[in-house]
Order: sequence, then C-alpha cells, then structure tokens
Amino acid sequence: MFRSLNSRLLLSYVAVILVCLLVAGLALLVALRVRQIQQRFVFQRLDDVARATIVMVRGRDIGPERLAPRLQQVDQDRNVRILLLDSQGNVILDSRNEWEGQNLLAGARFSRGPQGGVRGSFTDAEARTWLFVALPWPTPPSRERIVFAALEPRGAALAWAREHLLTPLLWAGLAALVISILLALLISRSVAAPLRRVAGAAEAIARGEAGTRAPVSGPAEVQGLARSFNAMADQVEAAQQSQRDFVANVSHELKTPLTSIQGFSQALLDGTASTPEATARAARVIHDEAERMRRMVDELLILARFDAGQIVMARDPVELGPLLRGCVEKLTPQAQAAEVALELDAPESLVVTGDTDRLAQVFTNLLDNSVAHTPAGGKVTIAARRVDEGRTVEVTVTDTGEGIPAEALPRIFERFYQVDKSRRRGRGAGLGLAIAKEIVEAHGGTITAESVVGLGSRFTVRLPDGGCYQCYGANRDPDRALAA
Repeated sequence: MFRSLNSRLLLSYVAVILVCLLVAGLALLVALRVRQIQQRFVFQRLDDVARATIVMVRGRDIGPERLAPRLQQVDQDRNVRILLLDSQGNVILDSRNEWEGQNLLAGARFSRGPQGGVRGSFTDAEARTWLFVALPWPTPPSRERIVFAALEPRGAALAWAREHLLTPLLWAGLAALVISILLALLISRSVAAPLRRVAGAAEAIARGEAGTRAPVSGPAEVQGLARSFNAMADQVEAAQQSQRDFVANVSHELKTPLTSIQGFSQALLDGTASTPEATARAARVIHDEAERMRRMVDELLILARFDAGQIVMARDPVELGPLLRGCVEKLTPQAQAAEVALELDAPESLVVTGDTDRLAQVFTNLLDNSVAHTPAGGKVTIAARRVDEGRTVEVTVTDTGEGIPAEALPRIFERFYQVDKSRRRGRGAGLGLAIAKEIVEAHGGTITAESVVGLGSRFTVRLPDGGCYQCYGANRDPDRALAA
C-alpha cells in the first residue's frame, strides 16, 4: 500500500502533523489538569482564610465601621480579598472598598463545599475571574450575613482557555490537518513526478529508444539524479556506437586480407598460378596477409585485455636512454631504406618505473609512424628530458613529414582511425596509437599530438619520474593502473 515514494511522503507528513497535534493536545490537557489541582489548593486556602476571619470576630458584636479595618488587615496580611455580603448577595463591606452595594452572586457559579458553605467563581465588570468561598456569619444576625472570601487566581488565563479556546483550537487543528495534507500531496507529487519521469526514460531506453533523456526538473537532488542518468545514457549510447563501429571496422579490416587470401589460394587451387614465379607470389601474398591478420588479432586482444583490466605490467626501474637507443637501432634499417635521418637526444640519467617491453612498444610505434610518413630527405628526432621541476619525464617524437590535418588530430588515438583514407596495405589497422595511449595511461602518463600540414608532427609522451611512481594511479581507474 505504501510502496511508492508519493504515498510514503504523504504518510510521513500526516504522521508528523498528527504527532504535533497530539503533543499540543496533551500539553493543553496537562495544563488544564495542573489548573484543576491549583484551584483545589486555592479553594483550600480561601476556606482557611474565611474560617480564620470568622474565628477572629467570633463572639464579638462588631459594627461595620470597626469591622472594615480588620478585613483590610486580613487582606494585606494574606493577600485575599474579604467581602461581607447579606443574604441576597449584596456587598456590605469590601476590604478594598470597591464593590459596596454590588450584587456578585447573580452571575456566580458555585457548589456546596466539602466542609460546609459554598465555593465557586464569578466574573467582575472588568472580565476578571475570581474564585470564592462563602461561609455563614457566626454572630447575630447570622441569617443576613455571610463571609465572602475572594481571590483572583494567577492561572485565570488557563480557565479562560479551557472554556473559550479548547473548541476553536480543535477546529483549527482539524483545518490545519486538512491543509497540511493538501500541501503534503503537492510536495510529495513534486518529488515523485520527476522520479517517475526518470523511471520512464529508463524504461524507454530499455525498449530500444536510445535517444530518450530524462527531463531535469524537481528538487535539486532529483535534478542531480536526472543529470547523472542522462550522462550515463550518453555514455551507454557512445559505448554502443563504439561497439558498432568496432564491429564494422573489424569486418572492413578483415575483408581486405581475406579477399586477397581467398583470391590467391583459389589461383593456386585452379592452376591459374601455373608458373613458379606466380606460385611464389601467391604464397607470399597469402603469408603477408595472414601475418597482417595475426597482428591485428593480437592488437585487438591487447585492447580487449586493457578494457577488461587484465593487463599486468612490470614495475621495474627503466632507463630511458638505453631503451630509446634500442628503438632507434631497430628502426634504423627502415629509415635508411626510406632515406630518413633518425636522431636521438636523451641523457643517460632519465629513469621511470614501469614495463620495459610495453614502453618500447610505444616508442617503436611512434618512430615507425613518423618514418613512414616522412618523405625522403626528412628527419625524425626522438628526445627526452625532465620537466615540472624534475617530477615528470617528457619524450617527444618529431618528424618533418606530411603532417596531420587539424580535423583529424582529435581522433588519431581512436581505434581503427586512419588519417590515410586509402589504407595502404601493410600500414596496419589503425590500432597502434590506441594501444600506445592505453599503455602510457596505464603508466600514469599522457600522450598528445600536434601537427602542421606540410611541416611535420610531434607526439609528446609524459611519464612520472622514477621516484614518483605513487602518482601512477591518479589519472586512471585503479583496475586500469599498473598491477601491484
């Protein structure tokens, strides 16, 4: 019944309101009960004063002119107003000289006292409530006079509240309850409605409506939830698009070598390649295309392992000078064949912590790309130095080649992306730079590219210095950082 957020909020608001009304009602009842106890003490006090006054004048025939000072003295000593009334309720004497001649019993409410006499209350012309105790006068003519001891109670407001405020308070509480329930409905709906819209957007995406987004509305927390949901939806859509592109690119990259392998193997089977030269050429093409497919599968497996966080790298001290020199020596024959000069500028003292083979893979790939895209007579330079006050090692690979168009720079580290749209055979499937980026980031570093068409390109790799390996996990998810 109360499973929805709307009903739970409504129930909580109603519960709070009822508790507040209950506490207020209990407080009022306690106050009234205290007032009743107080009144009993007041009546007892008045009875004691009235009887003490009677004892004081018992057996004496005192006239009004001599009795008035005595009543005033009692008033001053006991702070109790003493009145002398006749049998009709008319005031004969007043210890405060204000009510002589008035009839106070006409509007009084009284009852028989437990020890004789009467007790009750009345309201004067100034709307003040008085409690009184009346006892018969002990001396002749007793049938015509009674003692009337009156006191204005300090808690008179409570008696007034009980008589005049309790009912309006109950009605006001009922009205407040109804209004509060209406407000609670509005507030709960203002919270629940945006949440329902977010849930509706999630259901729409589950149905395949990938472009659906949740409206950002409602309280700040719900707006934050909607924004987070939309960001997640964008990432999911991007991931799905990346998967579709991945499948399309893999299919395209495999189609070319498979077509070549199929064609030349068919030539071998049907005898078209009848001469030894044609047979050797067909076998060579099949071998080269198979090797190309093997490299692409290996690269795809590497990227898949990076995505799954399964790549475990060494954490050894790596001297960059010898490592970069080895990469240059490996690429020297290729550079000489392309008539491209290879230069190295790296001190021997540069040390980073990481995986020697993986770092060599990064710099070999960068040098290979630079040599391949630098025309004859050009130059490729790889240099290393410390930056950021020695906390970072920077390695740059600079060429004087054809350059990369500005619109292609943001995408060169994407998988399968190739600046050369003709996809020249033997130049790979566009995975080398993507792998290099994964390796560098797994070392806690960064890789960037800058280029000017016609002048050349520069790739910059920044790695933490060997004494700052604790920084490795700062820029990556822990599962993607170097394994401990």
